[in-house]
Amino acid sequence: MVDVSKFAEAYRLLGRPALVRANAFDFRASAFNPEINSAAEKLVTSNAGRFDEFLIDGVDVNPSDFNACSAWSTIEFSFVLDTSGTVPIFKNFDQLMARSKSFVRTEVPTSFYIIDENILSSEEPLDHRIKTLHALCRLIVYLADLAHFHDEKESSDEYKLVFVAEDLAKGERAITLYPYLDRKLLDFEISTELVDSLQMSNLEESPQLFKERSIFRATLIEYLAGQFGGKERFKFLISTWSQFLILYGNNLSTYLSGFSFHKAKQEVANAQLTVADQMSKVVSDISGKVLSIPISLAVVIAISKAESVLESSILVLGILITSALLAETLAAQKLQYERIKHSRMIMFTSHQQKAHQYPEDLRSYIKDSISALTANEKKLRSSLLVLRILAWAPAIVAATLHSCIFQKDLLEGFDKLAFFVRAILAVFTCC
Repeated sequence: MVDVSKFAEAYRLLGRPALVRANAFDFRASAFNPEINSAAEKLVTSNAGRFDEFLIDGVDVNPSDFNACSAWSTIEFSFVLDTSGTVPIFKNFDQLMARSKSFVRTEVPTSFYIIDENILSSEEPLDHRIKTLHALCRLIVYLADLAHFHDEKESSDEYKLVFVAEDLAKGERAITLYPYLDRKLLDFEISTELVDSLQMSNLEESPQLFKERSIFRATLIEYLAGQFGGKERFKFLISTWSQFLILYGNNLSTYLSGFSFHKAKQEVANAQLTVADQMSKVVSDISGKVLSIPISLAVVIAISKAESVLESSILVLGILITSALLAETLAAQKLQYERIKHSRMIMFTSHQQKAHQYPEDLRSYIKDSISALTANEKKLRSSLLVLRILAWAPAIVAATLHSCIFQKDLLEGFDKLAFFVRAILAVFTCC
């Protein structure tokens, strides 16, 4: 396994000799230095390449037999870097970019070394170009997860990502991106937090992930619709990434707001139906009972045909009891009405407080709902008041009629009752 950091350390100890060829450098020293021994040993163990020649005091030796304790007067060797593609050591960024075809399908190696720039990617502080390179490779991998289709052929010269519009109302559209790496792209700043959060692996943590991925694709198509050519689209996207994120944020906010407003409208509709249903139950509960009013009035006729004051008195008492029970029932319904009114106020208060945040149609809808329910409440309250008055009408009519018809008998009865009371009081007084 290649140890890039060990190669970088050895190369620096040797004073970073220039490459005589694209992948080889020569080194010569005529004075003993233990650091050179350490560097040569690290080159051997780094597995980054091979020694073409290794001379100690003019004698060709096996590099693997050389160690930090070896003594010498002169040393010279030629080291050739492995060019098989598995060694992440590059002469410059241009050579690194030449390997970009393999990097667009997977993330760039975590550790690599740029010889001319003396940049080791695992060392802090990171060069901004290294940060951008890692971000670009992650972004391409994330975009592949978001794309509807992507080219799986590793031998293909171009890596294709296809995004298809899902909103048929806007017409079926699709765009193709050809992700690639170029040295010029390393000058831009890329953040991958958003696309990272949209990966399918986050589905359990984000229930709205499918909709957010759909909004991302729609935004991507909207943003790149005016650009032509897969590579040109990709370059435009990278160079204006921050603007794309703003557009996505606006589209997502629009969707969430619309979803929130739709939910609020449903809540208002449900609240309106609930309150109306409860008021309807109040009316239903009293509709059967108020029939006792005309029945009681019909009984009043029987009072006029009563043959004795006792018979008439029993009829009047029955009507009084009926009126009292009906009045109590209506009083209970009035309390129920008050509870319904209070519940309505609680249901709509939160929406009224947030009404300034709602669109005009939703504000108008809430206002109309409250007005309609308030009108129903006023009508129900008036009906309950009138019915409570009417509930006593039969009793009042019956008592009046009874007293008019049997006035003489009632007066005699009252006199006898008064005499009886006085007699009892006299007895108690004497005692």
